[in-house]
Amino acid sequence: MPNQVNVALVGCGGIAGAHLAGYEKLLQAGYDQFRLTAMVDSDLARARAMAERWAACSGESAAVYPSVEEMLKVDPPDAADICTPHAFHHTAALPCLKRGISVMIEKPCGLTVRASHKLLAAAEKSGAWIATAEQIRRCKGARAMEWAINRKKLIGAPRFFTMEVFGHSEFDWKSYAFAWRGLRLLTGGGMLLDAGAHFADMMLHVFGPVAEVFCDMRTFFTPTLNGPAGLGKCKLDVEDTWLATLRFESGLVGHWAWSREARGHAVNCSGYYGAKGSLQDRQKWMHPFQNGADLTLADGTEILYEEVEKQYLASLSPRRAAQLFPYGLDDGISNECWDFVESVARNRAPEVDGLAGLKAKSLCYAFYESNLSGRPVSPADVESGKIRAYQKDLDKYWKI
Repeated sequence: MPNQVNVALVGCGGIAGAHLAGYEKLLQAGYDQFRLTAMVDSDLARARAMAERWAACSGESAAVYPSVEEMLKVDPPDAADICTPHAFHHTAALPCLKRGISVMIEKPCGLTVRASHKLLAAAEKSGAWIATAEQIRRCKGARAMEWAINRKKLIGAPRFFTMEVFGHSEFDWKSYAFAWRGLRLLTGGGMLLDAGAHFADMMLHVFGPVAEVFCDMRTFFTPTLNGPAGLGKCKLDVEDTWLATLRFESGLVGHWAWSREARGHAVNCSGYYGAKGSLQDRQKWMHPFQNGADLTLADGTEILYEEVEKQYLASLSPRRAAQLFPYGLDDGISNECWDFVESVARNRAPEVDGLAGLKAKSLCYAFYESNLSGRPVSPADVESGKIRAYQKDLDKYWKI
C-alpha cells in the first residue's frame, strides 16, 4: 500500500464541514490511507474548531494556520482540499500546485475561466493533480440514472427536458455563509454559478456537450450586505432569476429556469423526455438525479426509481461497486474525498478532474455571457476565452 496521504483542509467555513464529515465517514468505515494534518483559515477560531472536531473523531491533532503560505513554510502536506469562497480558489490552490501538491477544489474550479486555465497550467508543469469537488454525479441516484439513460436506454433517445423551480425565499444575507454569495467579486455570479455548477456538470456528464445557450436573467432583490472579505457595505449584485434554453450537440434541447423572487404560486418540476418515455426527477433543487427519478414509459407503464436502482446495482461487479461506492458509502462527498486521496496515493487521475470542472464552469458562464450580449453563446467559446466580456472586470480586480 502507498504511504498515508497528509491532507490540509483549506478554508474552514460551511462546505468544509461537509468535507470533514466525508473524511470522518471514511475513517469510521475503516479507510486509513490519509491523515488530516492541517486546518487553514484566515479566521483562526474556525480553523481551531475544525481541528478540535477532527481530533475528537480521529484522536489525531491537526496544525492550524492563517494562510496557505504559512502552512507551506512550516509543513507542506501531500494534498490540499480547497474549500474557500470562490474568489480565493486560485489563490489558495496555485501555491500548492507550484510545489507539486495536488489539490481538490470546490466548484467552481477557479473564479473565472482564466483562473481555471492558470490552475491547469500549474498542475501540468508540476505534475500535480487537480480534482473538482463535484459530488452529485457520485451519488447512488445520479449514477443509477446515468446508467438508465445511457446504458439501458430506458427512455430511448433523449429529446428534451425542463427544469423549473420558482418560489419566494430569502437567504440569510446577514450571515457570512450567504453574504459573500451575494457579491460578484467574491462568487463570480449567483446561484446559477454556485449550485448551478452541479446542474451543469450533470448535464454534460449525462447528455454530452452543449452547442449553445440563450439566457435572460434578472436581479429583483438588492439588499445592502455588510461587506464580507473586507469589501465594506455593498449592494447585492448577483442574479436571483433566470430563464434559459440549452441546445446540445446531440440535438437534445433543454429549458432551465429558476427564481427565488417568484411571489405567489410556486412551481417545482423537472422532467426528461425521450423517444420511449420520460423521467420525473425526485430532486427539485439543482442536483439532477441525486435522489433518483421515476420512469413512465410511452404505454403508461410506471417504474419507480427503487426498481431502477435495484437493476443498476445488480449490474455492477463487486469490484466496480467498490470503486463507485467505496466502503459502502454513497453520499457523494465521502466518495469524492476517497477518490481524491486515492488519486494522490496511487498517482492516478481523479474521477472528476480540473478540466471537467472547467467545462462545467464554462457552461455556467455561457449563461451570463448570453445575458450580457443578448444572443446565444457557445460554451466552447467561453472555455477557450474567446468570449469573456462578463468576466473581464473579475479578472482585472483579482489580477488573474
